[in-house]
Amino acid sequence: MPNHLHHVVMRSHAAADFIAFLTDVVGMTVAYEMRVPGPVLETTLGWPPSDGADVTILGDGDAGLIEVLDVPEHLRDVAPEGLAALSFLTDEFARSREAAGRHADDVTVFDAGVPGVDLFFCTVGGVPMEFMGSYALGQDDQRTAE
Repeated sequence: MPNHLHHVVMRSHAAADFIAFLTDVVGMTVAYEMRVPGPVLETTLGWPPSDGADVTILGDGDAGLIEVLDVPEHLRDVAPEGLAALSFLTDEFARSREAAGRHADDVTVFDAGVPGVDLFFCTVGGVPMEFMGSYALGQDDQRTAE
């Protein structure tokens, strides 16, 4: 069962500036950078069709990470800056999915296309929630050298 927030997903229209603030002022480090395909953003965040967006994950450890989603300029009217989702890790994926179904009617299991990563999404109180049943970086990851 998840007992803490794994990371928060933030939409930004000035991702480079936001990331610079988090590294220079807050002292966070860039842990991971990747490109999220458009269909993933359509399914998880309800974006219109696009060619995707760049994502930078900052922080380290098992919690307290920030995922900065660089909103492409042509999508900024439909994807305003701010909170995009809260993400939780769970070692009881099926139980968490079942429990979420008692509180949300939009629980959607999602194939992230990444082996070893189980995901479901739901919306509670207007806030998108992501639950990851497992999380394993593969050998094709783009982890930034520290």
